[in-house]
Amino acid sequence: MEPIPRHWAAVHETHAFPGRGTFALTVNGASDVSVEDARHDARRRLDALVAAGGPGQRGGSDHEYYPSRRLPEELLEEVHDEDGTLVAAVTRNRYGAAVLNTDVLLISDVDLPPEITGRTTSADTRSAGVGKRPGLLSRLLGGGRAERDVDNGSSGEGRGGAAEASGAAAHGTDAASADLPDELGGQGAGERGRAHAQILESIREFGRRHPDLGVRAYRTRNGFRLLVSGTGAHPASDRARALMEEVRSDQLYMLLCRVHDTYRARLTPKPWRVGADRFESLGTRSAEDPEHSDWVRRYGEASAQVAVCRLLEVTGPAPSALEQRIIDLHDRATRPEAGLPLA
Repeated sequence: MEPIPRHWAAVHETHAFPGRGTFALTVNGASDVSVEDARHDARRRLDALVAAGGPGQRGGSDHEYYPSRRLPEELLEEVHDEDGTLVAAVTRNRYGAAVLNTDVLLISDVDLPPEITGRTTSADTRSAGVGKRPGLLSRLLGGGRAERDVDNGSSGEGRGGAAEASGAAAHGTDAASADLPDELGGQGAGERGRAHAQILESIREFGRRHPDLGVRAYRTRNGFRLLVSGTGAHPASDRARALMEEVRSDQLYMLLCRVHDTYRARLTPKPWRVGADRFESLGTRSAEDPEHSDWVRRYGEASAQVAVCRLLEVTGPAPSALEQRIIDLHDRATRPEAGLPLA
């Protein structure tokens, strides 16, 4: 994969476009060489935008990623294979979560319909979320039962065992999960439960149509995540798009992958789901800034008792050694077999 830019710069200008009005434009540029080179990149991008007639009309007002724009992301970690080739990188996205970027294996997000999940705004979840967690954890962990250590470098219990138990829980055999399906990744009841079951069955059908691919299915707070090994499909390729469309992957996510030229997976909770203040309000992207490092510390503390996804099932051939390395990185960070609330 291409290196994640280490330097960012922005150009801010106001331009008038006939028949459309005046726009205050901000365009980010990136470079792996220098800040000055990033400024030149931003300048080129802004000039191209103006020459094309200005910004397009973006549908909707709540798109979380603004995926058609190139946005600054702090580089946290790079992963190389044995010959030094970059195979993955971890960045911090615009709202502060750590994100896995890789082209080694296909990653696809599939959302449950928001009207079924009862998805709330970030402001709603900030006011209602973290205060309920101690009681939930007490029920889930059986009072004083010790939490399983999932940060010891292992990706879990392999292709059966805990994964199968998680799959059973997702079908309603776990009482706590049935009570709070969005928190714990369970199926739930009623229309929401039927949607969960239908999407999970479509994922299984995808695996049956592609027996040569390994499919790891996870439940996220408001949908599903697939890690698919053996595709050999570049993130911007027609094959990647076709495979993601088969499972009805989120369209914004697909665009995000094409813009960044990598598959992406959020590794840490959304800040508002753990009661943390929003990262972008700090106005910083520098790891050297004390305000930045203080936010990272508070966010880490708030994230200690949640997971990002829950492993449901694993099918198909085993991944390659390199694919398994990326899967292990993902699973160590997201804690999919910890039995914790999803955030």
